[in-house]
Amino acid sequence: MKHTNKTLTIALAALFASSLAMAETEVTGKLTYEGAAFTKAGSTIGDFGTSSPTATGATGGAVSTTATPSHSSGDLMKSEAKVQLFFDGDVKDSTFHVEIQGVADGKAVDSYDSVEAYTQRDPLREAYIDTEYKDWSIRAGKQQVVWGTADGMKLLDAINPTDYSEMAQNQMEDSRIPVWMLNAEKELEDGGNVQVVVSQPKENIFAGLNRGIATGVRANDTTAPAGAGGLLDQTLNNGTDTGHAFIMKGPDSITGVRNGFLNITPDLSSVAGQFAYAFGGIGNLNDSSMEGFVVGNEHDTAGTTFASMTMDQMTTAMGGALPVGFGTAVTNTWNGLVAQMGSAANVQAALGLDGATSGDLMGSHMLKYGFQPLYNSNLANYSQVKTTGTKSKEADSAFEYMNNTTFRTFDAFVNANSQYVYNMPKDSDLDIAARFKNSTQSGINYSVNASYNYDKNPIIDLSWRGDSGQKLTIHEVKTGFTALGAQTPVAGATYTNTTLQLVDAATATQLAAGVNNDVGFYDASADGVYGGAAGNAATLQFSQEVKRVTQLGGSFDMAVETKGLGPVVIRGEALYTKDGFSPVMNKDRLAIGDLVGALQMKKADRFKYVLGADITVLKNMLISAQFIQDRNLDHVNNGNEYTTDYATMHLSNGFQKAEKNKEFYSLFLSKPFGASGEHRWNNIFMFEENGGKWNRLDAEFSINDDTQVTAEYNKYWGDENTQFGQLENASNVQLGLKYSF
Repeated sequence: MKHTNKTLTIALAALFASSLAMAETEVTGKLTYEGAAFTKAGSTIGDFGTSSPTATGATGGAVSTTATPSHSSGDLMKSEAKVQLFFDGDVKDSTFHVEIQGVADGKAVDSYDSVEAYTQRDPLREAYIDTEYKDWSIRAGKQQVVWGTADGMKLLDAINPTDYSEMAQNQMEDSRIPVWMLNAEKELEDGGNVQVVVSQPKENIFAGLNRGIATGVRANDTTAPAGAGGLLDQTLNNGTDTGHAFIMKGPDSITGVRNGFLNITPDLSSVAGQFAYAFGGIGNLNDSSMEGFVVGNEHDTAGTTFASMTMDQMTTAMGGALPVGFGTAVTNTWNGLVAQMGSAANVQAALGLDGATSGDLMGSHMLKYGFQPLYNSNLANYSQVKTTGTKSKEADSAFEYMNNTTFRTFDAFVNANSQYVYNMPKDSDLDIAARFKNSTQSGINYSVNASYNYDKNPIIDLSWRGDSGQKLTIHEVKTGFTALGAQTPVAGATYTNTTLQLVDAATATQLAAGVNNDVGFYDASADGVYGGAAGNAATLQFSQEVKRVTQLGGSFDMAVETKGLGPVVIRGEALYTKDGFSPVMNKDRLAIGDLVGALQMKKADRFKYVLGADITVLKNMLISAQFIQDRNLDHVNNGNEYTTDYATMHLSNGFQKAEKNKEFYSLFLSKPFGASGEHRWNNIFMFEENGGKWNRLDAEFSINDDTQVTAEYNKYWGDENTQFGQLENASNVQLGLKYSF
């Protein structure tokens, strides 16, 4: 779904049509080729190759997942050809400029291989008219406005969004996304300048959160349990941008093919259905049900949770007998695993237990070897249980984080779906920004900026939805059942396990009034209840949005004469953002199966600033150093509830906590070379707090006035849970050729 602002578009298109018809036009152009190769072997984030459902015998189906693919050093990651045409001319008392381009990349994934509107590959990149009205200079059309001067980052550039699909590797003028706007500027008598911009709101582009995400409902087959040939993983390989070199852990947690909850949710629903099938039903009050069990972890005290239970303990809890289980037409799950994995020896090898029998089989083994192979999602990556029963690794999969979720809560997940939707600004919405700049008599240049605009960084808002799209309420009850079997609830008793229900507004009102709200009981047959026993399927909606913010900022720069270094330029920029949003993780909510409560977008004001110093040495080599800080003024740090880092939060790192004050340091070098300074090299190094590092060395060689050769080396390294360090395997070298005509 791609929105344009019709008010601006129609008005400006009419202006262009009437003006260009009378214009004399000069046409120039540029042909560019860029090829890039990986410099480090390995796998990129979210790259899980291709897989397909395959039959496993006459009675069922399973998913054959390919191991994580990897690239070798020297493998191509980019092969992009681009043609750009520039049209410039005069019409009456005005001038115009139009830039169109065609792009083709034979190594790109998904929708990155060709042109796409409102990206750095926009076929109509710029189209504007410059004119005068009284003492105002007016630029009307599709354009970009630059207010910031910081190296390697955007701070005051709050008007145009940025395409970060290649991180910060591209030059800002290339990655910045032009939008339709009216840009008015006026010079004042005292030397000051006033600029007012009314523009079309658009969002930043990140791999994994782009506009190419399918908005349809994602659901698995629900016609029959896996043992009868159904419940195959129909969401397989619906991860967005899988294989993209610059997808980060945060987006991978949302849309990734294996770690993304957009795909994990329907797989959880299928497992919940199999729980009900295997253990005699969930959500029904009967002594043969395991609805009171909690998932747990394999290192819990033996027999206290499903993951730490053996088959024998489950048999005891179920009243002395287990029903047919987990998609196999046999009498117990051990034989099912033997059939699925080929032999008892294979099962023993997988469990890491020599001479293992059904009595050694635990719930964690069922989840990892019985359920997970049926689905592509990272549901149960339990480490092998040692004979001592000690814990050997941290949680890094869905069931490990949902360790306090009851089987009755899983009833709400039965047949559940997921959907990614866009809730972007309306066509009538506009961003408004203004800047005043001037200089003091002492030589200090300064600016004051203000805007009322949509934040360029999109957020993801989660909610459960009913069959008519209505928002569902998460209702909590304290279960009267324990992990060792069904027990009759006692009025007035205190229970510790929390069970969740998904209900509509009317049912939520009844429950709040105490109707059908006895301890440990709910009416699974009510029309407003969602889940397997009720027969209604809920949908977990991932809504991509941008929010209105008010921003105030400014900049300054001044030259200071020194004896040792000559003139030193001191500069700074600052920006205060009011009513922004930050992701807040609540692991306690995730532990009981509350996916919506686990990740909430909460208001958080921010203050960002950069301080820099520039000097020139060796006649013409520029050296620029910067200190950058991003301060979250509403940072949450309350035990298992905390502000998480949108770029790095992931199943593999405990949904990493964000720094309250995140700091970066940068050093930029630039120098012309050649007989007449016709060539130039640049190098920028950025160090991120907690150890992430990025270095880009680039050079441009001018063969003649029309032809340039470019070379670039990008290296990422450091802690794998930092913004830069996570991209280590995307380090690359690029070569390019530009020809202008």
